[in-house]
Amino acid sequence: MAQTNPQPAIVLTISGGVVTGHGLWTVEQPVCVLGGGGACTGTYDILRIARSISPSLVVGASGTYFPSPHLGFHAEISYLGLPIDDTCTPVFLNPDPPNQRGQQMCDNLTAAAGTGGAISLFVGTTLRAASTKAISPYARFNIGVVNLSSSTTEVVGAYVDAGGLQERQIIEDINGRGASFMVGIAAGITTPLGTGYQFRLEVRDIVNSLTRVTGPADDFAIAPTDSKYYHHFGLVMGLDIVLERKRGRRY
Repeated sequence: MAQTNPQPAIVLTISGGVVTGHGLWTVEQPVCVLGGGGACTGTYDILRIARSISPSLVVGASGTYFPSPHLGFHAEISYLGLPIDDTCTPVFLNPDPPNQRGQQMCDNLTAAAGTGGAISLFVGTTLRAASTKAISPYARFNIGVVNLSSSTTEVVGAYVDAGGLQERQIIEDINGRGASFMVGIAAGITTPLGTGYQFRLEVRDIVNSLTRVTGPADDFAIAPTDSKYYHHFGLVMGLDIVLERKRGRRY
């Protein structure tokens, strides 16, 4: 009777949810029509290529240590998704019988399912209130890296001709994949689920840098690029396993 309820001090969380997508870049790309021997004929098809990041699932695991009732430190590793999806629309196509290679490449880009994934690794601080109550609100501040498995700039078209399936490099990757810096904020609530467990509901905003194409590629498939920070909003639910508790303050 002389103490408040015990406060979770070390918490392991397994979580899952969804994260939003967004547009990435759009470019009207000239593609030289190839003649015999694969040489450029000097005539160009024009393809409008739009790349986006599709909504995806997020799954992760984290650990949080609270040295005091209201302040904690956490680390998380999660699969963030961020699959890359393309849409292609022909703007101008030259006659190219019998295979219509420009149209085939455009159709192939549009039909291909979103690919790729991203792993995020971040650390940060957690501020919580009412840690001994049935519902405990909290806020988190994160900093870390996101590692992409696919290029955000490379574009490869495919077509079929007399020689079978052919692939053509439309835009070459210069530096569109790899690790990028990220920051984020989150807010949520936890509530007990019996002894040793908690339910967690969280909304988060992950901001990270992605490389995008800013203009059409030249005949060597090299396009101008830059980097831009994008917001990825997520809704995450989690199960907390409380590994250690601290006694509440005596009165």
